[in-house]
Amino acid sequence: MADLKELLKQAAEIIKTEVAVITRDETIVYPEDSVFGITYEEACKKAGKNYKGFNIYVSGTGETRFFVCVQGNRYHESEAVKLIMLLLNSVLGIVDPAGEYLRKALEGEYDAAVLAKLEECLSSSLPGYLIMVDNYGDSKDDVHEILINTMDVKISLVHENRIIAVTAEENVIEACSGFVKNVLSELLIECRIVIGGKAEYVKELCRLYRNCIDALCLKQIYNLGDSVLNYDAMYGYRIAYNLDHELKEFIRGRVFTEEFNEMMNGELGNTIEEFFKNNLNLTDTAAKLYIHRNTLLYRLDKINKCTGFDLKMFEDSWLFKLAWIINKEK
Repeated sequence: MADLKELLKQAAEIIKTEVAVITRDETIVYPEDSVFGITYEEACKKAGKNYKGFNIYVSGTGETRFFVCVQGNRYHESEAVKLIMLLLNSVLGIVDPAGEYLRKALEGEYDAAVLAKLEECLSSSLPGYLIMVDNYGDSKDDVHEILINTMDVKISLVHENRIIAVTAEENVIEACSGFVKNVLSELLIECRIVIGGKAEYVKELCRLYRNCIDALCLKQIYNLGDSVLNYDAMYGYRIAYNLDHELKEFIRGRVFTEEFNEMMNGELGNTIEEFFKNNLNLTDTAAKLYIHRNTLLYRLDKINKCTGFDLKMFEDSWLFKLAWIINKEK
């Protein structure tokens, strides 16, 4: 119980008041010379209340149940106490501490004292990229195992039915692509993985987690088929989504005339998609489409005559692509 006593001492220093831990087998109080008179049976009955000048918090079930008693005038929840409960859970062997620290960081609701403790506990996992794995059906454990074996994962957990991890991979996009291919080849599952961005500090993790959620929303809105989504590279979709509705319709109307709508179905639409995927490179696009370069030029010229936009020119191509993205919105 040496670790528990040391943790209790740290907890008392954080919240600056008397603290006690009651387990089925013993009661530990800090400061040690404090007068404390709450039994395990009393704590069971008074959990979630203020009793004898202490707020009584409970964690665990059955044989693992324990109580944290914090001196106070009225019962209230606090982020500091939640962190203390988390740390006590780890010391008593009830939960995986590292994953729970990450969960707390993702929620983003903590004060300065809690943040300091999270930074200490997660220091070995940062800097790193926050990634999220989604759409793996009932194969969570298998997918999780492949992730750990495929990438340099510093810390991971399952949060809201998705696998969240911090990875130290330098080429994170290539690593994520390799992971998706491994899952497909080993489990025959087409999962998705999202890169929220790179975190240097704990306080950035909550924002990067929101980036992952936003990326999945954009995938749904624009019907994106990508299995690897990099939020930082989705600026075109982010800009399009946040434009004023009237402006969206104006931009869309510049390109999607009645004549062009009739033309874009079929091979012309595929040509445009591939041309943008290959960064307006004529040779690469023609190779991907298995057509002659002159055939591609003919199609692009056809688009130019119909819409007035020359996709080989930067000024025309970026506005055309914005209209193309807007037209995909569900």
